[in-house]
Parts: sequence; C-alpha cells; structure tokens
Amino acid sequence: MVYLILIAGVIFAIIGLYRFLLKAPPREIKTLFLAAAAVGVGVAALFLTLTGKLPAAIAILTALWPIAVSYLRMNRATPPASGNLPMTAAEAYDVLGLKQGASEEDIKAAHLRLMKKVHPDTAGSDWLAQKINAARDLLLKK
Repeated sequence: MVYLILIAGVIFAIIGLYRFLLKAPPREIKTLFLAAAAVGVGVAALFLTLTGKLPAAIAILTALWPIAVSYLRMNRATPPASGNLPMTAAEAYDVLGLKQGASEEDIKAAHLRLMKKVHPDTAGSDWLAQKINAARDLLLKK
C-alpha cells in the first residue's frame, strides 16, 4: 500500500512538472534545473561525508565552486528589465517568420498560424504568445 501511494505521488509530481515546464518562461525553467542540480550536489556531498569519504566531498564542492560563482556574477550583471526592451521591426519579422516588407494579410496569417501553436489556452507559452502579439502590433502599427 505504501508503494502505491509513493508511485501516485511520483506520477502527480511528474505531471505537475510537465505542466509547469509548458507554461513557464525560460528563466524560471533554468532556475528550476539549477536548483535541482544544487540539491543533487548537496545530497551527493552529504552522502560522501556520511560514508567516510570527506576528501571526495570536499573535492567535488571545490571543483564546482568556480562554476557557482561565475553563474552568480553573470545573473547579477544582467539588468532586470532586459526582457522589456522594445522590439525592432527586423526582430518582429523574425518572430513571425516573414521577410521584410510582408503585406498586412501575410502578417495576420503568420500571427494566426503561430498563435494556434503557442496560445496559452492550448498548453502553450505565455512568453511566446506575448512576443508574437508584440511583433504583430508593431508591424501593423497598433
């Protein structure tokens, strides 16, 4: 009986993670995986320490220290509003997959085609939908 409850918990956790990954922005996904990696390294270091292999645990933590420091410095240097920069017309055409000077009908058709794929109501991404809408609005001068 305990195994069934444990298996059900794992299945619900996998389903929840899947739903989170579908709707989460890339930055949150990256943070989730880095946090999981940090927990994994911590558990491995604790296991090595408890089994009498303290030098191996120290070696692992020492080897990973520069990576952790460089990641923290990289994230601190990024301005918090970098994702809110205005989109250029060239970027808007790239987002919609069109060439420069596309007609209004082509823009609307590309927008509709892409939104069918990535709309949040169909398990798509909010971030992608916002980018596609912003590209359409910019090119149609809304």
